[in-house]
Amino acid sequence: MKPLLALLFLLMLPLQVFAAEDLLYHSGFESDRVGAVPAGWSVFLPKTSPNVKVVAQGAGESNHALKSVRSASGGLTAITRAFSQPQQRVLIELSFAFSSGAGRSLNLWTFAPEGTDASQLNLCIQNGKLQQYDGRTRSWRVISKDVEPSTDPTDPIWHRLRILVDAGLPGIDFWLSKPGEFKLPGSPTGTLHAYCSDLDLAGLALVSGTRLANDAWYLIDDLEIKGGTQLPSPGSVEPLPEPFALWGGPPVPADLDQIPFVPEMTHQTIHRAEKDGYKFLHGAAIIAHNGVLYANWANSPANENGPHETLQGRRSEDGGKTWSGLEMIGPGFEGPERHSHGILLKHQGKLWTICSRFGVGQPARRFPGLQGEAFVLNDKTDQWESKGIVMQKCWPYDEPVRMPDGNLITGGQDQDGLPVVAISHGDDLLHWDTVRIPFPPELSPSFAETTVAVDGKNVRAIIRGGGGTAWVSISQDNGRNWSSARPANLPMPRAKAYLGNLSTGQQYLVSNLKNRDTLVISVSQPGESTLSQMWRIRHGKSEAPRFKGFAKSKQWSYPYAHEYDGKLYVVYSIGKEDCGLSILPVTSLQVGSTAADGNRE
Repeated sequence: MKPLLALLFLLMLPLQVFAAEDLLYHSGFESDRVGAVPAGWSVFLPKTSPNVKVVAQGAGESNHALKSVRSASGGLTAITRAFSQPQQRVLIELSFAFSSGAGRSLNLWTFAPEGTDASQLNLCIQNGKLQQYDGRTRSWRVISKDVEPSTDPTDPIWHRLRILVDAGLPGIDFWLSKPGEFKLPGSPTGTLHAYCSDLDLAGLALVSGTRLANDAWYLIDDLEIKGGTQLPSPGSVEPLPEPFALWGGPPVPADLDQIPFVPEMTHQTIHRAEKDGYKFLHGAAIIAHNGVLYANWANSPANENGPHETLQGRRSEDGGKTWSGLEMIGPGFEGPERHSHGILLKHQGKLWTICSRFGVGQPARRFPGLQGEAFVLNDKTDQWESKGIVMQKCWPYDEPVRMPDGNLITGGQDQDGLPVVAISHGDDLLHWDTVRIPFPPELSPSFAETTVAVDGKNVRAIIRGGGGTAWVSISQDNGRNWSSARPANLPMPRAKAYLGNLSTGQQYLVSNLKNRDTLVISVSQPGESTLSQMWRIRHGKSEAPRFKGFAKSKQWSYPYAHEYDGKLYVVYSIGKEDCGLSILPVTSLQVGSTAADGNRE
């Protein structure tokens, strides 16, 4: 049904709201020809081919709307309606409907004069949520989840949306009706931060390119745009909290070649995928036990987190120079359930590994039925034996550390990809409690791998998140409650990191820096927790994956570290195919330490 009620509602609005504004555009697309771009609209970028056209909706050929579907043309593929002149402040009202399914199904934005990207407004529906892109954090912020997709574009579920935006103010006001209704609430549904600011508003763009999901569509109708400084001002937005002071050293150079390599560091490859074996590898862990180094990782036939994934490993009796043949630890399953990577730890003279297990059970956004299964090395048979499920809703990521209350703690993510920790019941490693870490929307967790270390009387967690930085949360009660995660002042892409403490009293973090082409270690002064010196471990493109598989690419990623015999052993994925090992002398990791070969790998 055509949203005529929306037009009636516009006439009923208080006169003072629209008293002296200029009407920049108003159309229900009734006079436009079906199958054509509406009059007065043009292509945003040359040599692109948007697919936004007028369609007949509902009963009657004169019942028109504007429909956008995915276009094969990449880049910022859109049609635009330019304003008669640039505006300081605009109020946009429109009715919209959108398709169901994952991915992005609607995207529209304002642009500046001569602009080649969005300006203040950058709006989308993605994964069923109406969102605005926050330029400060470079992440999508949710305006509302109260939107309902349509399964049939000829019988759409309409929504009414009002947007108030000012070129010089950071806040954008949004009013959203309930699904199937056109009455807007009396106060804004939300006020969110702009994508950009201090850019004059020159027009509105409707997107149709490859940013929309396959088979996605959206409808726009009864579009009205008004301008003028007589419009009310948008509301204010809360400033972001000050970054957590994780880094206290000199500014991290933009040219990463200026960061020295760890002096006297050596590299080996523990395991290399072969064409007749498992071709995917990720999530390596390492530990020393009774003079032997043990390393394990997730192995699957081809794809990350794929069916038949297993936990496998190797051993070294000569400090990592040579490694034994492969041994199966978590054998996986014939059906949809699978084993994957996890952690290694020593406890009461025994060697343990706790790996993730998922694929069946309670539905989840990322890992259905996620659990942690423990295996213990039998001293007599030298075989790994399962101790059963010991964790619920946690994928553990680092060697557990003892907290002041005597419990052990490890960082992880839960079945939905959100940040958590797991806490033991004292020395009972068969029972762990999972605790979620709170976070603001701008963290934008996707796979929020979390790593923890004891920091005096507190526990510090570093979380993979958005905005190109590490995120930090602190617990002052042995992991039971956590501060809301906030961004730190240390660059870190979306990639797992590893936090730990050296025997020298230094805290360290192994992480990717700008992207997964560079792996670094950052350390603190002894007795301090602010990191202040950094070295490269690996840098440049890794070897390209040799075998096809989902989520593979050139990278050094997912580090895990363990100190043994005066050295820090760091393992990581190479292209998600091979397991790399770098051995770092602890004496080379002193703050202020330099060496003649420190700039060479």
